[in-house]
Amino acid sequence: MNLLAIETATETCSVALSAGDEVRERYRHAPRKHAELLLPWVQQLMAEAGLGFSSLDAIAFSRGPGSFTSLRIGIGVVQGLAWASGCPVIPVSSLAATAQSAANEGIGSALVALDARMDEVFTGAFAVNDRGVMTPTVDERVCSPVDVPLPTRAGTVGVGVGFARYAALEKLSTQLDGVRTDLWPRASTVITLAQEWLRDNEALPAEQAQPVYLRDNVAKKSR
Repeated sequence: MNLLAIETATETCSVALSAGDEVRERYRHAPRKHAELLLPWVQQLMAEAGLGFSSLDAIAFSRGPGSFTSLRIGIGVVQGLAWASGCPVIPVSSLAATAQSAANEGIGSALVALDARMDEVFTGAFAVNDRGVMTPTVDERVCSPVDVPLPTRAGTVGVGVGFARYAALEKLSTQLDGVRTDLWPRASTVITLAQEWLRDNEALPAEQAQPVYLRDNVAKKSR
């Protein structure tokens, strides 16, 4: 399959294209530059692969949770490309995509914590299945860092920038088998998870490319 993937849930931005046996990717830690980078990267990758948009089988995207603004930018691009090309879409959790970055580093069990602002984190626990793909072991949630539950699975590694930004998670990290604050969701890991999705699900129509925030007050200022 020819799969395009877009990831904009956090401070990083990336686009990946899987065509044949090759995955091409553009990736950068670039806060507030998602809108500037996305379309040029998409055009570059498609040109490198010699593909037109009509050759795409689906467009995968990071659905969140994550930054309200950057998610809207990424999903807006996904919807535009999907409608223009008649291409279906595949939603992928940004927490799972972060966990998959850990799996690519040989980590088998991950507790992910991403900065949700407002003194909260987006968190979820994941473990590698027999195909090397991270799958959830608990429901994703948004909560105070002090309320992040410690996984019972031995050998779990803390993953994500939340462990660097909140003291409560730094304390929790002493009960984990290491911490990787340098791992982020990437479009290439979105592709891996999208391929896993297609084992049991059909790609969705473009209008179902929607963000998942995990909380309903993302657009409100705290009082």
